Amino acid sequence: MESERQVMMSTSELAHLWTTYMNDSMAICVLKQFLGHVKDKEIEGLLHFALSLSQEHLHHISSLFNNEDIAIPEGFSEQNDVDLSAPRLFSDTFYLFYLHNMGKIGGNGYSLSLANSARTDISKFFEGCVQASAELYNRTRETLLSKGLFLRPPQIVLPKRVEFVEKQGFLNGWLGDRRPLNCIEVMNIFFNIERNEIGRSLIMGFSQVAQTKEVIDFFVRGKQIASKQIEVFGSLLSESNLSASMTWDTIPTESTTPTFSEKLMMFHVAALTGASLSHYGTSLGSSPRRDIGMHYTRFMQEIALFAEDGANILIKNGWMEQPPMATDREALTKK
Repeated sequence: MESERQVMMSTSELAHLWTTYMNDSMAICVLKQFLGHVKDKEIEGLLHFALSLSQEHLHHISSLFNNEDIAIPEGFSEQNDVDLSAPRLFSDTFYLFYLHNMGKIGGNGYSLSLANSARTDISKFFEGCVQASAELYNRTRETLLSKGLFLRPPQIVLPKRVEFVEKQGFLNGWLGDRRPLNCIEVMNIFFNIERNEIGRSLIMGFSQVAQTKEVIDFFVRGKQIASKQIEVFGSLLSESNLSASMTWDTIPTESTTPTFSEKLMMFHVAALTGASLSHYGTSLGSSPRRDIGMHYTRFMQEIALFAEDGANILIKNGWMEQPPMATDREALTKK
């Protein structure tokens, strides 16, 4: 019987491993910069933990690729993509929320990677990634709670009986009386606000330290998109007499010193944009009120155009590393 190590890596396994390598090589640069400025010892410990996870991932994936003679991605490096001596760009509080969000995104992404893996060695790797992301989430959650920073979704009155929808008006949005939001819609809206708040703070900081006008303008546009979408989400909660307030110290410092390479910052924003599209798609599928669905559809179109413009900037500057590609069979037939 063919041994496990002789089974060829599937396309899905290669895709997830390649993406993980790229994301973690970026994360190492970002986390090392954060570690150079963190003051809070508890948050410093969490940064070290997250950094160790990313370093372990790179080591493991490099070994897998070397064993199978697969090209290791260039990714990002301390030498080319981060200035560790640059002044602080973000606060300790931002670091904590950033790590908390990493735990959430990692949990979602690695669960999909695990589900798409057949080989035992790769499956076990992603199983470990899921567990580590859960630990990062739980440790950051506990720290947020202890510091009084954990953000809870708005509360509704807990149901005392089971009810069924009786009228088509349950779906109304633009016309007719709009019903209050249900708990699933509240959950999605709240966490989309939270993700946009983190993204807006990050991209605001990036816009301050970028050097190229095209890149600066792109980041400013991203900040404006996030702000507008936060406002719309907040209005949906307010209409149902639910609070959308979020107070945290995540505004960037006034530093304008180049901190990260524009290649890294553009890649980071592209990765977050892709995650936003995924979250909005999930939210759209679980929001029956028509007006909410239309908001998500419109936002997704806006973000998709933003992502395309970002990809064009990456390609134009030679910053987009190409994922492994299927063979162009037509090109092979040309003489």
